[in-house]
Amino acid sequence: MKENTRWGWRTWTVPSDGSLPEVPHQIGVIAPGTGRLHRLVLRWMATRTSGRVTLGPTLPSVRRSTLCAVVLGLLGGLFAIRASVAVDVVLPVVALVPLLIERLEDALETQEAVHVRRIQGEAACRYARRLGALQDHLVVLVLHGHRYDLRRAAGVGHGLLWDTAGLLQLQDTRTASAALINRETLMLRLVDQASA
Repeated sequence: MKENTRWGWRTWTVPSDGSLPEVPHQIGVIAPGTGRLHRLVLRWMATRTSGRVTLGPTLPSVRRSTLCAVVLGLLGGLFAIRASVAVDVVLPVVALVPLLIERLEDALETQEAVHVRRIQGEAACRYARRLGALQDHLVVLVLHGHRYDLRRAAGVGHGLLWDTAGLLQLQDTRTASAALINRETLMLRLVDQASA
């Protein structure tokens, strides 16, 4: 189950007994300053699976999207040739489409790696969930207040959450505990000032 937020998302695994989960199994934080459309694309990229298909033991694996482009390109090429389109026009198009799809997939994966930080592991997600809840509170204040100082506080909070996600990707919660405590203290002060 995925819960989208203005700053990213939380992914929950519902236990088999149907009870509500306590801690998300993954939290994704999108870089501050990204526009609405960019956030939507990054969320879509996070949910899609870029599965690879192995064609043989000696052949490299290919993406499913590239394989689909090859199959559809061949079918489209045959249809175009049958409709009297010149073969010297059809063949380059059929050959280039899979290469363009592969290039597009690489570009999308690069964008995701640059603009999304994923937090995984129970301790890290438990900590990030608390900061995410504080950021959610700031976002609610902005939606109801529409003041510059509230928008600025939400922007600073998003930056703190982004930095925390980077820290949690590099270190565990014990090693980074002092830095994490400082960030949580700053976030609490931000919420207190914005709520006043």
